Amino acid sequence: MEYKYFTETELSCHCKNLECDGGEMKPSFMERLIKLREELGFAFPISSAYRCYAHNKSIGGAKDSLHLKGQAVDIRVSRDQAYQIVERARRFGFRGIGVSQKGNSRFVHLDNRDQRDVSFWSY
Repeated sequence: MEYKYFTETELSCHCKNLECDGGEMKPSFMERLIKLREELGFAFPISSAYRCYAHNKSIGGAKDSLHLKGQAVDIRVSRDQAYQIVERARRFGFRGIGVSQKGNSRFVHLDNRDQRDVSFWSY
């Protein structure tokens, strides 16, 4: 399924496994992400969204990663745009926020974890 601003290719699992159907993002998560993107007014290039179990394991993802449920994305941004995303993400209901701003792998992770669990971390 395609969503405004995001292609099916960038939201699908990147594993290249013929048995993987690419998965599907949770619509309520995507609605929230689209609203955040519209408020900020700049592109959110996605480096990782849905992941199948095999792909998640092969890249060292957490066994209970919300990428597995279509409720997480990694957005390739740096510096000021990363700061703006982090600053506003909580207001849009994102409860998991991870930041990697080192080297060539610069991104902000957003997820839709349970309301009781709020987490902020750096990679």
